[in-house]
Amino acid sequence: MPRAQRLSADIRRRQIIEAAREVFSGQSYRKVGTADVAKAAGVSEPALYRYFASKKELFLATLQSTAPKLLDAWQEIASDIDDPLETLWSIGVSYYDHLQNNEGNMKLQFQALSEADDPEIREALRENFASFVNFVADTLDEGKRRGIVRNDIDSRLVAWQFLGIGLTLDLIHMLGFDSEMDRGKAEQWSRLYQEVLRAPRVKTGVGPGVRAVSELVPPESWPLEA
Repeated sequence: MPRAQRLSADIRRRQIIEAAREVFSGQSYRKVGTADVAKAAGVSEPALYRYFASKKELFLATLQSTAPKLLDAWQEIASDIDDPLETLWSIGVSYYDHLQNNEGNMKLQFQALSEADDPEIREALRENFASFVNFVADTLDEGKRRGIVRNDIDSRLVAWQFLGIGLTLDLIHMLGFDSEMDRGKAEQWSRLYQEVLRAPRVKTGVGPGVRAVSELVPPESWPLEA
C-alpha cells in the first residue's frame, strides 16, 4: 500500500490554526490546553510544539490570521461594486449573513479582549482593528475623491462607527436577541449609515416637476419600518 502523502509544513500549520480558532473561541484562553488543540487538529502534542513554541504563540498566530481573512472577503466585495458606499452597505449585510453561520472569528475576538491586559495579545488585537478601520477609512476617502461621500466627515471617526455597528451585531447574536435584528433590519441599518454619509446630489438639468425622493418623504417618517 502506498504511503499517505505528508502535508507540507505550511498546510499543517494552517490546519492547526483553524483547529485552534474553534477551540479558543469555545472557552477562555486560560482554560485551553495545547493538548486540546492538538486533539482538535489531529496531531500529537509534541508535533504541535514543532510548529508553535507555546500556547500563547499559537493563540497570537490564530488572532493574527483573522484580519487577513476578513479583509480578503471585504476586498472581494469592493472589487465587484463601484460605489464606495454601496461597498460598505454590502460588507455590513454580508457580515450579518456570515454571523448567522460562522461565529468563530467573532467569539475569538471577544475571548482575546478578556486577555487584553497582556501586551502581546492587546497588540495583536490593535493591529486587527487598525486594519479594519484603515480599510473602511480608505473606502470613504475614495468616495470623497469621487464626490460620493461628504467631505465634512472624519473618515476614521465614521470608520470606527462602522465597526461599532458590527460589534453591536455581535452582541445581539451572542446574547440571543436575534429576533430583534433580522436581515431586513440589518439592511435598513446599513442603508441609514450609508445615506448619512452620502454627498448631496447635484441637480443639473432637472425640470421644476422633478424632485429628489428625499424631498418627497416627510422627515417624521424616518426611520423606515422594516
